This record gives sequence, structure tokens and C-alpha cells, in this order.
Amino acid sequence: MKTLLSFFVLVLLVLSCQNKKKDSYQTGVSIELAQQRSADISDLKYHLEMEIPDSLNQAVKSKAILQFIKKDAKSPLVLDFTSDNVERVLVNGQKVFFALENEHIIIPSKYIIAGENKVEINFEMGEGALNRNEKYLYSLFVPDRARTAIPCFDQPDIKGMVSYSITMPQSWSAITNGVADFLEEVAGGLKHVTFTRSKPISTYLWAFAAGEFSKTTREKGGRPVSIYHMEKDSAKVERCKESIFSQVFHSIKWLEDYTNVAYPFKKYDLVCIPSFQFGGMEHPGAVYYRQELLFLDENPTQDDLLSRAQLIAHETAHMWFGDLVTMKWFSGVWQKEVFANFIADKIVKEQFPEVNHGLTFMINHFPTSFSVDRTAAANPIQQQLNNLKDAGSMYGTIIYHKAPIVMNQLEKLVGEEALQQGLGMYLKQYGYGNSSWADLMKVLNDVSEYDLELWSQVWVNEPNRPVMEFTEEQGRFFIQQSSEYGDTAKVWAQRFNYIGINKNEMLLYPVEVLSSKTMLDENKPEFVLPSADASGYGLFLFDPASLVYAMNNIFLWDDELLKGSTLIHLYENLLVGKVDSKKYFKMLLRFIKEEENEQLLSLACGQLQTLYWRFVDAGFRNDIAEDLEEVYIEKMDDDLSLSINKMMVQEWSSKVSTSKGLKKLKQVVVRKKKMAGVALSDRDLSYMVFSLAMKDQELDDAFVLDVAKGIEDDDVRGMMEYVSPIFSKDPSRVDAFVDGLAMLENRKKENWVLTAIGYIHHPYHQEHNMKYLKETLDLTEEIKETGSLFFPMFWVQEALSGYSSVEALKVVDYFFKDNPMYPEDLKMKILQAVDMVDRSSKLKKQEVVINDQ
Repeated sequence: MKTLLSFFVLVLLVLSCQNKKKDSYQTGVSIELAQQRSADISDLKYHLEMEIPDSLNQAVKSKAILQFIKKDAKSPLVLDFTSDNVERVLVNGQKVFFALENEHIIIPSKYIIAGENKVEINFEMGEGALNRNEKYLYSLFVPDRARTAIPCFDQPDIKGMVSYSITMPQSWSAITNGVADFLEEVAGGLKHVTFTRSKPISTYLWAFAAGEFSKTTREKGGRPVSIYHMEKDSAKVERCKESIFSQVFHSIKWLEDYTNVAYPFKKYDLVCIPSFQFGGMEHPGAVYYRQELLFLDENPTQDDLLSRAQLIAHETAHMWFGDLVTMKWFSGVWQKEVFANFIADKIVKEQFPEVNHGLTFMINHFPTSFSVDRTAAANPIQQQLNNLKDAGSMYGTIIYHKAPIVMNQLEKLVGEEALQQGLGMYLKQYGYGNSSWADLMKVLNDVSEYDLELWSQVWVNEPNRPVMEFTEEQGRFFIQQSSEYGDTAKVWAQRFNYIGINKNEMLLYPVEVLSSKTMLDENKPEFVLPSADASGYGLFLFDPASLVYAMNNIFLWDDELLKGSTLIHLYENLLVGKVDSKKYFKMLLRFIKEEENEQLLSLACGQLQTLYWRFVDAGFRNDIAEDLEEVYIEKMDDDLSLSINKMMVQEWSSKVSTSKGLKKLKQVVVRKKKMAGVALSDRDLSYMVFSLAMKDQELDDAFVLDVAKGIEDDDVRGMMEYVSPIFSKDPSRVDAFVDGLAMLENRKKENWVLTAIGYIHHPYHQEHNMKYLKETLDLTEEIKETGSLFFPMFWVQEALSGYSSVEALKVVDYFFKDNPMYPEDLKMKILQAVDMVDRSSKLKKQEVVINDQ
């Protein structure tokens, strides 16, 4: 009996060990495996050899050479690689047996020694993260896609120096993290280029691009910067390149001065890629940018120019925050993004002294942050992540927009000089390594009088925003704070400014909120504007009298920050049912008619766009159509600036619906002439064509294709040809297009796909195109598996952005009931996107009931 018992115990132990091993090697990169390898692997160097054929039908033959120190010789070596195309593995010069299991190459411990090892792997490069086109390709490995192409340790806290050796067609150029140091021509019309080894970087920062790129270089202070591009419009290149170089050099110099840390890498090249999936990607030495965001069309808006400068500053800031010092695990990805955005705002201030940058910060971050933080499915800034395969879900609105607001508050708590000093210390302490938010808090606590760890608990680790309301009780004036969701007693400690108005005299009052109820020293004013600037964060509720006052008087104020803040918070009050949508629409129309500040006009136009399509009914749209079009036309006639005129042209062309307006729009498109002095780009024309084809019953996909023939920009023409079937009057062609999205080859150009999805689910189509909503939602998991990290989020947003009906809510509800085990991260993205569908459907119903009464 004792022997039998011992046998069962032994079996259980073996099974336990096997289960433990199986868990460690699960699909993706589990946090357990990552922690085990981080403690075991050091002094890592990679060399990647690849042969890029001149045909898309041939694989990229490759070899990876890894050199590293392994502490534990008793455990197997586990590399990440999703492909089965491994030809041979050598360890320390010996050919070895290996296993391919759950996206890993497992090399038995008997081949590994304690100390320095060398592993050579011959393989075919996986295609998933190689964006291959006829004339160019580029790798894109963020957040965990290096393992889809190359055997590696695909986790951010195992940094390695990487070098490349590339064989490619002779007419091509290649750009990598390193500097090209050797070139020779080889047989078959090919050439061979090698590159120097990079500084230690994480795998998601590896970059190699090759293709028929043109190159232009500038040098300043002994530092050369090169732009590689495929832009064929030489006039556009000449018009934009000096501004691009200037902004790069300015950003580098500013960051060196601010951090007291020299530029951390050997070179800075810009690789401009047509229809690139992101705005930019911060690979050290080879920073990718979406080409059309750098090479701007003639007559760019102020927002276009600011956005370009902020994008360059953002990616350059990453060289220090993200590339030099990297988060330990992708749950902390926000740490690099918050600094990139926060510092980009500072850098751009000096480049655009004529712009109100406080207003820019407010408009750029608050509305977008609220768009998710107001939802019941909002995520905190700091999130949990168990496996890197889900790392793409960490990205989103909160880390890009709420985090900079929180960082702005942190700077006010610590002080500008102390924060700058602390960040310099932090970069020097963790340079070329990894750190956590807690590590930064420890550094900053040494230069601050506040307990920053306690402060960050609510702002960083908790989702949502506070509800702030001014109240009067027994003759005393209070500000009361509560949670937007649930009965939680948590307090968002913050300082902000509000306006009190008595007899038309406006006074600014600062307040510090440290508890759920704060008594204010002064008596309650006649009217209260609850937030005067970008200092306060939350849902600031207006009392009824102050609401009417703000709606009637906002046109009269001179303070641009007050106008912007009031617009933002009035809109948030509308979304909770305190403002009538149609009255607010008419107020915005008047605001656009009278306002001259371009930033405020952009904010108002954005709000009106949402109201126009989601919060007012078709009857109201028809009634207001002539007045709306006239406001835009008259605004162009004000001749304030070409930048404002371009904004008005874009707004007018997207909403024009009267027969007179559509006739004028068609004349503009066919003749390709200027409008209001604005030179229309190919991209401007493409969206005008889509607007026409959608609304004019006599026009269809043939019209789109006919205009596309005359488009010079290859990328814009290709996008128009791709999108054209959805404007067909033949429902079977639209069905075929939507069905075709299930095939990966039809989703290669993600920006084109998103444009198509936006028009398929456009509010103008929602009655007959809702049948495609479930099909679109069904594809979301596939989109996550095969697409870039932002693709699932934008896919869901575009799919749901056109709806404001109970029927659409039912589609989403039934979708979740049919998929009870649906991945939580994707479910949260869908629930965040469907929040506006819910709000708009309820508010329209509520206003119909009120009007009927």
C-alpha cells in the first residue's frame, strides 16, 4: 500500500512538472517565461542576415546569429518564433535537435553551457510583420511581432545590440538601426550591404526597410540627418523638407538641453512610408513616419502644421523615453508614451510662438481622453498584462491623452525644475536598460515634498474620472466630488481654477480638492463656469442658470482658454442629458460664424460633426442644411486665412447635402479648381468624391474610378480604387467587398481598410448597411491576430461611429450573447466604442419625448 501510494505521488509530481512546463511555454510570451528568461539571459547580441528577392512570390531567406550569456545551464533555451520554417539550428558550432512548440523554438539544455553561447538559426522570415510591396518593404515589430518574423527573445526587458546584413535588388536602398558600413554588388542584379551594430535595444524597436527610396540629407553640428521617401511630387518635397529637418534638429537639441543627456544613438534617419499604419514609430536610427503627414499638401491648415511638428517631437522624445530607457513589461507601455506626448507639447511651444499652446494642450487631450474615460468600460492608465500576445490592447486613448494630463498635474505638484532634474537623474540611472513607473516615482519622491506614490494610485491605477459639482447648502458654497460609476469613495486630488460671475464681473478662483466635499471661502456667485482652463479634469456639471449663461455669452468672451474649456465641458454636459442637442447645434453654428481663432474653430467643428451625424435626426439635418452650408461658405468669404479656409472647405464638403451644394461640389471635383483660394490636393479631392458618390443618387463607383484615373498620387489613387466598390448601386458588389475583408490579402493597407469601413458604416448608410455590423464585429479577433497594434481599436471605432440607434445596440448585445467567452480586451474596446451609440440613442429618444410634451 505504501509502495502504491509512493507511486501515485511520483506520478502527480511528474504531471505537475509537465503542466508547469506546458504553462511556461504557452502561445505568445507569458509573463512567467519572460521573468524566467530576463533573470537568465544577458549580454545579448543579434546579427540578422536576409536575402530580399525581387519577387513577392519568393520567401525572404534569413539567418539569425545570437550570442549571449546564460546563467542556468540546466534549463532549456526557449526562443520565440511563430513560424515552422526553421531549416537548421547550430549551438556553439554543433548542429542540434530542437522542438517547435506553441510559437517557440526549444533547444534542450544538454546543448547549452553556463556562460557565453552562440546560436545560429537558418529560417524563412515570417511574412506577418513584413510589409512587402512591389517596390519596398519594411518591418514593423511593435509590440510583440518580431517573433512572427525572426527567432528572438521577444520581450522588452532583454535588450540586445543588433546588426544586419541585407542582400537586395541593386536599385533598392536599405535603412536599419545601424549605419551602413560595407556595400558590394553580387550576381543576379543584387547588392549586399552590411550595417554596424546598434546600441542595446528591445526587439520591438528593430527596424529594417528596403526599397526604391530617394534620399536627402542635412547636417548640423556634425550630426547628419537623412530623409528616405517615395514621394514623387518634387515640389511637395522641396516645399516641406527644410521644415522637417529644422524640426528634427530642434527636437534633438531641445531634449539634450532638457535632460542633460546626449542623443543616445548613432544616427537619426527618417523613413517616410506611404499609408504607414501609424503616424510614426520610434525605431532608433530608422524612425518611420507616415509619408503624407510629413510632406504636407499645399495650403496646410494650422492643425496640419502643428500635428507634423508634434509628431516629429513625439518620435524624437522616444529616443530618450522608450528607446534609451524602456519599460520592463508592456503593461507599462504608457510610461514611454506619456513622456513622448508631454515633452512634444513643450518642444512645439518654441517652434510656434504665435499659437496658444495651453489651448492646444487642452483641445488635443481632454476631449479625446474623455471619449474613453467617460465610458463604463474605461481602462486605467496602468493596466495588467499576462501575455505579450495581448500587448496591443494596452494602447489606446487613455495612455496617449489622459496620461499627459496626469503628467501635467504631476509637474505642477513637483515643480518644473524639480521634474526636469528628476527626469535627468532617471535617464542616467536606467540608460540602455529598463524601468517601471515605481522606479520613476522613487526618483521623483527624492525631489518632491508630496507622496507621489499615493497620488498616482487613483490617477494612474484607477479608471474613469470624477464628477465635480458646485452646490450651495445652508448659505455655504461647496464643490462636491463623486465617482461617475459606482459608489466608490476614492478621491481624485487635484488643483484647478474656476470662474465666478457677479454682475457680469468675472473673477478667477483657484481651488485644491483633497476630499469628496470641499468648502469654498467665497459666497456662491450668480453664475459659475466650473473650469477656466486645462487645470481641472473630470465631468464638471453646470447648474441650470450657469448653463444658460454660458450658452448665451460664450461668443462675447476674449479669453481663448475659457472659451475652449467651456466648449469642452458644455459638450460633456450635453452627453449626460443636461443640454438640448438641437439648441447646442445652433449655438455651435453661431460660434463658428463668429469665431476667428483657428484652434477654437477646429474644436467647434469637431463637436458639430458628431452632433450632425449622431445626435440630431434626419429631419433636423434637412431643415438646417441650407443654413449650415451657408455658414461655411460665408466663413470662407471672411478671408481670415488660407488655413481656416481649408478647414471650412473640408467641413463643407463632408456635410453638403442640398442639390445646389452637391452641384457646386461636383463642379469643384470635375474641374479640380481651387476653392476659396485653397489649392485642393489629391487627398482633398478623394474625400470630396466619396462625399458626392455617397449622396448623389446619379453617381456610383464608376464616378469614383473615373476621377481616380486623373489622380497623380499613387497612394491616393490606389486607395480610391480599393474603396470604390462600396459606392456601387449593386448591393452584391458591396456584399462581395465586405466578404472579401475576411481574407488577409485584402487588408494589407490598413488605412485604406479603415477608410472603407468608415464609409460602409457611415450614418448616411446606417439604415441599409447595419446588416454588415455583425460581420464586421465577427472579424475583430482576426484583425487583432494579423493586424498592427492600433488596427483592432480603429476597426471597431470606425464600425460603430456611424450608429445612434437602439437597433445597433441590439446587434452588439446579441454579438456578446452569442460569444460568451469573447476576449476581454477586445470586449472592452467594443464597449468603449459603443458608448456613444448608447448615449446618442437615449438622448434622441429623451428629446423626442420632451418635444412631444
